[in-house]
Amino acid sequence: MSDLKCAVVGLGLGKHFVAALDRNERIGETVVCDPDAERTAAAVGTFVKVRNAYTDLHRMLEAEAPDLVCLVTPDHMHRLHAETCFEAGCHVLQTKPLATNLPDARAIVKASRAVGLKLMVAHERRFRPSVMSIKAALDGGEIGDLIHLRIDAIQDKRGQFERAPWYASSEAGRSALNGTGIHEVDLTRHFVGRPIRNVSAFANRLGELDFPKDKTTAAQFLFEGDIVGQVTVTYEGRWPKGKSIDDHLRILGTTGSIFGNRIFREGQNDWEEIQVGKNEIVTGIKGAVDAFVDSVALDAPVAVTGEDAFTSLATAVAADTSAATGDRCAL
Repeated sequence: MSDLKCAVVGLGLGKHFVAALDRNERIGETVVCDPDAERTAAAVGTFVKVRNAYTDLHRMLEAEAPDLVCLVTPDHMHRLHAETCFEAGCHVLQTKPLATNLPDARAIVKASRAVGLKLMVAHERRFRPSVMSIKAALDGGEIGDLIHLRIDAIQDKRGQFERAPWYASSEAGRSALNGTGIHEVDLTRHFVGRPIRNVSAFANRLGELDFPKDKTTAAQFLFEGDIVGQVTVTYEGRWPKGKSIDDHLRILGTTGSIFGNRIFREGQNDWEEIQVGKNEIVTGIKGAVDAFVDSVALDAPVAVTGEDAFTSLATAVAADTSAATGDRCAL
């Protein structure tokens, strides 16, 4: 299938999805939808394949009947928007997380299955060149068998909450871990590639940011084979403006290690750099979009299934539950 028609709903981060579609040879036409008419007008004037723009999802689906839809909308709206698109006969690529709670996440997966349409979650970090290099090194046994892996998200969210207040709203239902931290949880699972046996975590709401749930969480995951994974996420990071902070990635194997963008293999004299491209988030989004378009065009399996994304969300929810109860949680 070629000359597909795609819609992008949500033009904040969604502008990068529109750009990716504009460069995809399988896409013949793109339509955009956002309640902000200035955003939609800008997209029509910027991207070659964007032909029409709407401020209402239902009207857009009825008028355009797109083959596939990229949902780049607030997390708590994913279920409503995904179910609406499936009912309209569209394949769906949506941003992470699958949802902010497990009932909504189950409903999205169920809706996709009920109509036999494809669902993919754009865990775009899996498609970043540096991450793909690390995954290849791990799968190739370049640092031996995994022992321990740690991925952190130490962030200062003041600016983001000011620009987009929905992130910090009670309605959104986000915690630090199932919101921003879902990236790190998903990458931990992706790198290890084994089931998680149990989860434990501690969390707090210390700091100045007004946020309805835990803002700092330290979670531990015990994988099959006794591999230990850790994720720490905080919204209360502080550091000098314009200064870099310690990289967030540490992986220990039996014959080597990966620290940030450097890999060491036993027998080498020094670290080897892992190349990190410019604007890897843009590259990651393009990789996710291209993979999804190919899956629709070729009627092939999607790269990140709803079930896979559900497991990442369930892991984050288990950690939040452990932090709240003080108990270790089975997954």
